[in-house]
Amino acid sequence: MKPPLMESAPGPETTIDGIRYLYFGGTSYLGLHGHPQVIEAGCVALKKYGVHTATTRAGFGTSPLVLEVEKLAQRFFAADDAFYFSAGYSANHILMPVLARTAAAIFLDEHAHFCLEEAVRLTGKPVHRFRHQDAANLRSQLENHLPAGGAPLVLSDGVVSATGRVAPVRNLIEVLSRFAPAMLHLDDAHGFGVLGENGRGTWEAAGLWNHVNGGEPFEGVALSVCGTLAKALGGFGGIVTGTEEFVGASRTSSHYFDGASAPACPLAGSTAAALGLLLSDPSPRDRLRRAVRRVRRGLQDLGIQVSDEASANIGFTVGEASHMRRLHEHLLEQRILVPYLPAYSGVGAEGILRLAVCSEHTDAMIDRLLQALRKAVGRI
Repeated sequence: MKPPLMESAPGPETTIDGIRYLYFGGTSYLGLHGHPQVIEAGCVALKKYGVHTATTRAGFGTSPLVLEVEKLAQRFFAADDAFYFSAGYSANHILMPVLARTAAAIFLDEHAHFCLEEAVRLTGKPVHRFRHQDAANLRSQLENHLPAGGAPLVLSDGVVSATGRVAPVRNLIEVLSRFAPAMLHLDDAHGFGVLGENGRGTWEAAGLWNHVNGGEPFEGVALSVCGTLAKALGGFGGIVTGTEEFVGASRTSSHYFDGASAPACPLAGSTAAALGLLLSDPSPRDRLRRAVRRVRRGLQDLGIQVSDEASANIGFTVGEASHMRRLHEHLLEQRILVPYLPAYSGVGAEGILRLAVCSEHTDAMIDRLLQALRKAVGRI
């Protein structure tokens, strides 16, 4: 079966397979991927610099636009340094040699994203899974599998891709502090741009941003994070920020800097423009937070079980797989697209409806979604 074809920029309304939908899918949480200034910046970059520099960052591949992204990322994340590369999916692969160097064993949330699963395989270290977001089970796994005197490395998503659940980082740290020195690393692809006062993600929302990526360990636990610029932050590519020492180590930990092509110039130009917009105007984050609250409260009023978390991706179930598919199809008939995922990291046998909120969703759009859901739920 052919995958659906997106025929317009993602936004609150998007054309899929020739049909214009009210779109609650994807990850463009701040509505920047179709922003006129972001598009224009990419066009200008393409005309001036070509498609890309056709070599690695260590060769002659570092364009002014790549450096501009790193400079703006330093400002956005209040960091001393930044490393920008072509794919957020690779971020954990790049960082893992740095993080796992002193680890005696690795402990992975059982619902961690594919990219974390793949990255830990590269380390050659023992890997043990703990129950999803379950600090008590993590403690049990540590007691049973951590070599005496060894340092544990614990890995989790900051925000779970399918469900939108935010990692209970304070609870995990409380457990890990008993096994210090320890490390806790998050892939925060869905937290960057969404959570925290300044949009720096899960660690900022938890009040711990100053301890991240080379900062002072918190209660004996070193904290780290990586993520993407391709989701809420409106561009494309992966990002690691932090102290000069931490970021420097990430550049040399693998051969990504000297073996992979540099980010494409149009993408770097658009990414820089998106970061610049967010640095100058925080209002998209404010609009997103209001929209997220409206959607979550509306779902709760319909009797659908969702939490009050601030994440912009909201996964929910309404019975078995056949019910979920029918609900998805009823919404499509109303020209409303809420993706149904029959299988994904952390999803049960029934699948999940994954609703993504965008800062550009108006109250009227959200109310139309909720009204359609009310009718559709009643029909199944």
